[in-house]
Amino acid sequence: MGRKFNRGVWLATTAAAIVSTSAIAQDADQAADAAIVSNDKHAATSLDAIVVTGSRSPQQISETARTIYVVESKEIQSQARSGKTLQQILGETVPSFDPASAGARTSYGQNLRGRTALVLIDGVSMNSARSLSRQFDSIDPFNIERVEVLSGATALYGGNATGGIINIITKKGKDAEPGLHAEVTGGMGSGFSGSKDLDRNAAGAVTYNSDNWDARFSVAGNKSGAFYDGTGTVLIPDITQTSTAFNERIDIMGSVGFQIDNGRRLEVSGQFFDSSQESDYGLYYGPFFAALADPSLFETRSGYRSDFNPQSRRSMLNVTYTDDDVLGQQLLLQGAYRSERLQFSPFPSGSYFAGSSQDTDYYSIKAALVAQPTDSLKITYGFDADRDSFSSHQNVFDMLLAAETGGMNFETIGLTGLYPGIDVSTVAGFVEASYEATDKLTLSGGVRYQFADTKVSDFVGAAQQVAILEGTATSADIIPGGEVDYDAVLFNTGASYELDTAQQVYANFSQGFELPDPARYYGIGLYSLADGHYSLINSVNVADSALEAIKTNSVEIGYRLDDGTYNFETAAYYSISDRSINLNRSTLAVEVVDQDRRVYGIEGRAGVNLDDGFTVGLIGQWVKTEVKGDNGWEKDSVGTASVSKIGGYVGWTGDALNLKFSGQHVFELTDADAFKIDGYTLFDLTGGYTFKNTDTTLNFGIQNVFDTDYTTIWGSRAKALYGALADEAVFDYKGRGRTFAVSLTKVF
Repeated sequence: MGRKFNRGVWLATTAAAIVSTSAIAQDADQAADAAIVSNDKHAATSLDAIVVTGSRSPQQISETARTIYVVESKEIQSQARSGKTLQQILGETVPSFDPASAGARTSYGQNLRGRTALVLIDGVSMNSARSLSRQFDSIDPFNIERVEVLSGATALYGGNATGGIINIITKKGKDAEPGLHAEVTGGMGSGFSGSKDLDRNAAGAVTYNSDNWDARFSVAGNKSGAFYDGTGTVLIPDITQTSTAFNERIDIMGSVGFQIDNGRRLEVSGQFFDSSQESDYGLYYGPFFAALADPSLFETRSGYRSDFNPQSRRSMLNVTYTDDDVLGQQLLLQGAYRSERLQFSPFPSGSYFAGSSQDTDYYSIKAALVAQPTDSLKITYGFDADRDSFSSHQNVFDMLLAAETGGMNFETIGLTGLYPGIDVSTVAGFVEASYEATDKLTLSGGVRYQFADTKVSDFVGAAQQVAILEGTATSADIIPGGEVDYDAVLFNTGASYELDTAQQVYANFSQGFELPDPARYYGIGLYSLADGHYSLINSVNVADSALEAIKTNSVEIGYRLDDGTYNFETAAYYSISDRSINLNRSTLAVEVVDQDRRVYGIEGRAGVNLDDGFTVGLIGQWVKTEVKGDNGWEKDSVGTASVSKIGGYVGWTGDALNLKFSGQHVFELTDADAFKIDGYTLFDLTGGYTFKNTDTTLNFGIQNVFDTDYTTIWGSRAKALYGALADEAVFDYKGRGRTFAVSLTKVF
């Protein structure tokens, strides 16, 4: 620790550079097309599916010593066109993924196996140095080919993957039938609770596929209206992480692939995504913010106006190249760039109101070689390099105007800094091996070494900058920045044993690590004011209290079965880390404490294909999160701890019509400080009818069939996290009531 990072090494290593699931995904699709076909009924089961997320090179699930789920395009499209978001779809189909909070923009606390998930789009990380939890506010489901989910910590992808990986793989021209094709879809949804309770969506794509060239271009858009709860009351606006009510979204994607020859392929893809809210409703704070003293005055009102509104805007460019024969090995290359700007709602920050704007520029270059020295041994090795640059500011609003209107009118009077600038540069090397010891036993293992350098800019406290802007102070001391580096060696090892062609058992040990949010850790100081100058008394800075990575050790044992009629998979897991991350409820600053944290549980799902087109299934997870206190293990905060869940469905598929009735129960969770996530049960009905002669499909759905009135998981978390700032009722973010959706899709 504490070594100086060599920029020349970083540049040289990046130029050489490294592996990504996006580059490998091209070959995974080809491998899936060439999967072994036999005459027995097991050949088409999910165990033969080819995935790339578990080992960074194509591998059948049956040979993987990990718990991996694949959510296919058919499931994603049918559920999305029936009114569900991607977060809801994954929460209902992936056992280890926490249930989604309907209407929430954030995925904060929506964990995999109780810990942070690394979210990728075509192998490009959506996670950043700042833990902003908007990774799913990044793509329209219309553009998703499949999602691969790896449960549990992984040593293969570096930081922020202590809970696992969610790899969103997008549609490409090579996935289409040969020739030129098009697809259009349009739909709407409503709970019929008012004239503004109306959602609309539309999308279209053109694809081309030939022997040498393939391309896809798509535009998808969505516009939502007001959200109402199960009692028909308009939802309280989310002033913390924002919601997707009164939101407009557009997702423009394009890709071009060139098959240079049988063994070489080049692909370029790009995306522009914008999701912006301009709400007619705001949270009324009472005249001159009287509701902060008398919470009964809080209410949701129409007529809200602001010159600064929530937004997620993202641009991304991704270039991949594969070569099947480089010195007898397969070469996989990827270079990517992601730029994003995230805005939040006006929020009370002590003596002023401000709206946060946070920008990230992310660059990555990755490369790997896949060698197969023998028929039984496959070795994947390579390097990763990336750079994450973060900056931020806040719009400070006219306090008198805001007070006179009770927080219903916000006008910007100036901009100030919010967090110090953060630059994180990372280089890593890894090697992963898979060995077929026998016809039934496959062994795997790997190691990753990662080195990261974090630079923190000098910074004047955010509140002090506002005071200078408003004229109550003239100057302030600087909180010093600095530079710190850290490294980690991560190991994984596992074994998968085939009991027969339909079932396997497996076991795995893996390590992962995370770096606490540096922007919310550094740049915090205690000041004293005299003669218009703020003097710094003490601060959290790099020199005195540098952050270090928190390592997690994770073990699991699992079993899976799929014989074409019955499918069942389950895993028991246990993970532990020697330190914990807490959020200060008064300052919202991150604190790292020397306190062990462990998560353990059981996840699983089961399904049966019955006669006459009927299917039934169950899904669930029992999970427990604990921290070690003075008196032993105790419950962790509901602000971050995962909830247990159980769900199920009954489906029927005919020649043209399909129906699915599903339900999910979220179990109550209480922490050591008596904060609570209330349990609830929701039911949904979805379906579709296909007009085969015209290649047209009508999808429909009813979400929250019984119009249940409930507080979302995020709403309960927000009470625990922000309750020290205002009455908890302000953060009681409820879920949408009964909502109907219908859409029509035409393929040309």
